[in-house]
Amino acid sequence: MTVDYRDPTAITEPGTIDQSKVSEANKQLAKWLREKMYGVDVREALARLAEQTSSDVYDDRVIALALQTLTDKLSKEWEDTLAGATQDSEVKNARIDVNGLVYTTLKSRIDVLQLSTVTTLYVTDVQEIQTLRLLNLTQSSSPMRYTKVATVEDIFTGDPGLKIQDVSKIRIVKVSDI
Repeated sequence: MTVDYRDPTAITEPGTIDQSKVSEANKQLAKWLREKMYGVDVREALARLAEQTSSDVYDDRVIALALQTLTDKLSKEWEDTLAGATQDSEVKNARIDVNGLVYTTLKSRIDVLQLSTVTTLYVTDVQEIQTLRLLNLTQSSSPMRYTKVATVEDIFTGDPGLKIQDVSKIRIVKVSDI
C-alpha cells in the first residue's frame, strides 16, 4: 500500500490539547519537532518523545498498580467489616440483662454496669449447694473485712462445723427457704 506524502495544505484546525496538562519536557520536544531545521535533530526529537512517552506511561502504570493494590486491600477490609456487622437483634438482646431487666439503650445498660459499686448475686433454680468465695478477704483487709461472730459446733462430735462471720459491706438477704 502506497501513501502519498505530498499534501501541501497546512494544518488549520486549532489544537485541542490542554497545554496545562503537558509536561515541560514534552513541550520542549514538540517545540524542537516544529522548529529544528535539520532532519537529524527532528529524528532525535522524535526519539526523545518516544522515550518520554514510555517513561510517562511507565510511571502512570506504577501508580495505577499501587492504587489497584490499595483498592483491593480496602475492599477486603470493608468486606471483612461487613461480614462481622452487628445484627439489630444482637443489639436488642444485649439490652437485656441476665435477670430479664430491659434497658432502653445498650449504652444505658453498660453505664449501669460501670457505675455500679454493688455486685448482686442471684441464685435461681438452685439444684445443689452453692459456695460464695471471696478471695483475699481477711479480718484486716480493706475496704472489706470480716469478724468472727460465732462458731456452731457439731452436737454429736463437738467439732466446729458452721462458722458464722460478720462481713462488713456485704449484705445477704434471705429470699426463700430451700
